[in-house]
Amino acid sequence: MPRQFKVTVNGREYDVSVLELNAGQSAPSAAPAAVAAAPQAGGSAPAAAAAAPSAAAGASAGDGDILAGMGGTVVEVNVKVGQSVAAGDRLMVLEAMKMKTPVIATRAGQVTRVLVAAGDPIEGGQPLLTIA
Repeated sequence: MPRQFKVTVNGREYDVSVLELNAGQSAPSAAPAAVAAAPQAGGSAPAAAAAAPSAAAGASAGDGDILAGMGGTVVEVNVKVGQSVAAGDRLMVLEAMKMKTPVIATRAGQVTRVLVAAGDPIEGGQPLLTIA
């Protein structure tokens, strides 16, 4: 049975529903249709989109796009347009809350677009680069 919570993100309140699993219990096999946070009074559409980046990213991301797994800042970009990469290569480094996280290539190919530069702020789910 889902439990209801109020979550505050960047000063805005959202109502969320969370399904609690007990030890040894697996998640339901059918994926939920869409789970979105409903902003409280004063909320705006951009904040709601930030709360659910995977839904927004899915609409704007193309095949081969590498997406940010979290919001933060781009610390370094290790590839250029035209460069060939292998699955597992480090593409760039992101920083959030003083923790650096590498962005790793999920497939082999050639970098066709680099959409961010070192120092750029990013949001979770934002396309960073494209590998074709």
